[in-house]
Amino acid sequence: MPRPSKPAHLWLMPEKLNVDGSVRQHAVWYIKDAGRRTSTGCRASDVRGAEQALEDYLVDRRAKAKPVLKRTSDECLVADVLAHYAKHKSDVARPQDLAMRLRFLMGYWGDRYLSDISRATCAEYSDHRGSANSARRELEDLRAAVNMYAADSLCRDHVKVTLPPKPPSRVDYFTRDQVAALVWYLYKTKVRQGNKDTKALALRHIVPFVLVSIYTGTRSQRIWQASFRREPGRPWIDVEDGVFYRAAQGEAVSPTKRAGSIRIPPRLLVHLRRWAKTRDYLVQYRGRPADPKKAIARAMDEVFGEGHPYVRHTFRHTAATWLMWTGGDIGEIADFLSMSREILTKVYGHHHPDANRNVGELFTRKAGRRKSAA
Repeated sequence: MPRPSKPAHLWLMPEKLNVDGSVRQHAVWYIKDAGRRTSTGCRASDVRGAEQALEDYLVDRRAKAKPVLKRTSDECLVADVLAHYAKHKSDVARPQDLAMRLRFLMGYWGDRYLSDISRATCAEYSDHRGSANSARRELEDLRAAVNMYAADSLCRDHVKVTLPPKPPSRVDYFTRDQVAALVWYLYKTKVRQGNKDTKALALRHIVPFVLVSIYTGTRSQRIWQASFRREPGRPWIDVEDGVFYRAAQGEAVSPTKRAGSIRIPPRLLVHLRRWAKTRDYLVQYRGRPADPKKAIARAMDEVFGEGHPYVRHTFRHTAATWLMWTGGDIGEIADFLSMSREILTKVYGHHHPDANRNVGELFTRKAGRRKSAA
C-alpha cells in the first residue's frame, strides 16, 4: 500500500559550499507539495517570512481549486471560505486593509472548519487579538465571508459568527482654545539635532492638516493625501473654484466611508490658496505627502499632557460638534461631513440647539385643568 503524501510543508534546502569552503548558495526555505518544490526566497534565518510564504501559497492554491457545492460545515475549511471571499469580494475601498485583516483571520482560523465557529471560539479570538475593536472588525469580515460562501451554495449549514459588543462611540471634542494651543505649538516647535535647533520649523507642515480637519471634518487619510494639483488616485483641492474633491476620480468608495465633494469654507480657502503657491500637497514634508499620525500624537501629548482622550479622529468629532452648535440644518451638516443623517443625529444630536426645544417650551405653558372624573 503506497504511503500517503504529506501536506504542503516547508523544507530547508541546505547551503552549498565551494571546494575552498566558501558559500556558493545559502540555505533557502522551499515549499514541498505533491512532489514539487517552490522556493520562498527566504533564507534560513527568515522563518517568519517562510511561514508567511507558505500561508500565501495555500491561500492561492485554494482560490484556484474547483469548489464543491453544498458541503456540510464539518467539511468546509475556514481557509477555503476566506480564500473564496478574498477572490470574489470586488467592491473594496481599501483592499490592502482587507488583505491584512484576512491574514489575521487566516492565521487563527485557517486550519479549522466552519463547524468550529461558535460564540465561545469567537470570544477566544477576541481575547487572542487583544483588541476588541480589531477583533470585531475582523469577525465582521469572517461573517461576510461565511455568508458569501453560503449564498454561493458552497455550504448548506447555517453558521453564525458572534461579534464582541460594539464599544461606545468616542465623542470627545476640542475647544477653540485647545485647537489654538495645538496650532501654536506646531508653529513654534523645532526639531532638535544633537544640541542645536534646526532652522526649519519642522512641525509647521502639519498645521494645514489640523485646520482642514477642523473646518471640513474630513477623514484623516483623505486630508494628508490631498494634492493641489489634479493627480490620479488622490483627493484634489481646487483652490480656484474653492472645491475639495475628497474622493479620487473613479475611486470605489465604501457606503459607510462616504467622501463627497464640498465647497471649502471661505476662511479656510484663504489659507489653502496661500499654501498652494508654495507646495504641491496639502501635508508636504521633503517634497512628498506625509502622514502626520505620529507627529500629531506626540504634539497632543506635549500640549494636553499624558492620558488625554484625544486622537486624530477627534478633529472630525470636533467639526461635527461645532457645526451642530450653530443650529444649522441637520441634513446640510450631514452632507457636508459625508455622514448619514441618522448617525449625525444619534451621536451629535444632543449638541443641536433644537434638541430639547419642545421640552423646554413645556415650562412656559399654562398647566391644563384636570378633567373631572365621569
